[in-house]
Amino acid sequence: MSKRTIFIWDVHWCYDELKLLIKKLELTENDRVFFVWDYINKWPKSYKVLKYIYKNRKQFFGVLWNHDYNFFKWLEWDNLTFEWEDIKKIIQKMEKHPKILKYFKKMPLYIEEEDFILIHWWLNPDKELEEQTPLELTTTREINWKPWYEFYKWKKKIIYGHWALQWIHIRENTIWLDSGCCYWKYLSAYILETWELIQQKALEVYVEI
Repeated sequence: MSKRTIFIWDVHWCYDELKLLIKKLELTENDRVFFVWDYINKWPKSYKVLKYIYKNRKQFFGVLWNHDYNFFKWLEWDNLTFEWEDIKKIIQKMEKHPKILKYFKKMPLYIEEEDFILIHWWLNPDKELEEQTPLELTTTREINWKPWYEFYKWKKKIIYGHWALQWIHIRENTIWLDSGCCYWKYLSAYILETWELIQQKALEVYVEI
């Protein structure tokens, strides 16, 4: 059976939609799933998402994003207090399961393979990939007031997400499918080899926009 390279965008806390989307994909042991998204957020099912990915870590891969990167930075600060009860609960659960916390802390800021580069959102086309800073790769959106992807001319495809209000962009060498599941839209999966787009409708309105 042929191998598939599958990318899933911006799950955030949408655990139920993720399980339904994975079911639609009918995964085989030959498939690899790459997550293009924020893992940690302040909503109740974020930890379930983390646990699900860790459980399937031999087949599921991903990079850290701005929410995740900031979360781990917060944990390094002394005397930090959180206003959000859900964040407190995530911390408490991860402290009880240090293997999961250690696993996500070691996630890379980017993944480069022969056919693609996976990043959170930003890439500076004028710098080598290994020269990109964590801040650049997780937060910045524009160069000279224009989206960074308008300046991207590398041959290798870039897979990215983060900017849900921009909806879906598939260009010649950049692929972005953040379809805003947390905003009552869709959770999207893209199959690199066949160019197929598989989607799962959000089950409820999580955030009003």
